[in-house]
Amino acid sequence: MGRTLSAPAEADLAVELAQWLRSLRRQAGLTYQQMAHKTQAGFAPATLWRAARGTTVARWPVVEAFATACGGDLEQARRMWAVAAEQRRSLRSAVPGDRGEPVLRPEFIHNPAQLLQSMRAMQIEAGGLSLRELEDRATSHGVTLLPHSTVGAVLRGERMPSRMLLIHFVQACGVSRAPTGAWEDAWARADAYRRWATGSNSRSAHRGAPGAQHDDHQHMRARLNRHGQGDCPRPPPRAGRGPRPPPGGVPRQRPAAGIN
Repeated sequence: MGRTLSAPAEADLAVELAQWLRSLRRQAGLTYQQMAHKTQAGFAPATLWRAARGTTVARWPVVEAFATACGGDLEQARRMWAVAAEQRRSLRSAVPGDRGEPVLRPEFIHNPAQLLQSMRAMQIEAGGLSLRELEDRATSHGVTLLPHSTVGAVLRGERMPSRMLLIHFVQACGVSRAPTGAWEDAWARADAYRRWATGSNSRSAHRGAPGAQHDDHQHMRARLNRHGQGDCPRPPPRAGRGPRPPPGGVPRQRPAAGIN
């Protein structure tokens, strides 16, 4: 009978990978800041540091960049990372009740609650990614596109994601086959619903509400009917200037008698 994977076994492989990475850095004599400058992918020093902690299995591009910067064997790095990542996936799939609800397709999303439900389902389907793992997956040239504090607030339902944060989240999870445009449309519908439901009076919010374009046209027609096309109020003259001269210029005035 084959040996069943357990949490300590998985943790040992993750720790073994981390210890190997730390030994590479010691042999190379590099700081994490120096390693970050040497990586072509532009990973932040904190991302490389977390890869060598052993508390989680970093993404392969991070491990590859780490090993490359320190002159390590990429074949060995790939082999050690693969077995650790496979055990992590096996453990997550074996946890009861960890699957959650299926990811709601973007074309069926019409409000913020449905958008939040879909984001939470994507996180679970991607293997229960932690906020730090999501942050690492969306780091480019040392800048994270998914700050863990912001993503945490979104997933707790405390705020609605921005359009770009949603797109980066979908890409980081990597479980949706829908095109980016479909998720952008889903965000626009959810945001329009939020603005309409909260009764925002801003013009941008008004335009996003149901029937807003028709209401704008009604408002414009009402203004024209009130003032007439030739009776619209004119702006006041600018300070320091008199009335505009008549066509043809200002007429010359004759000097008064007795004045040379």
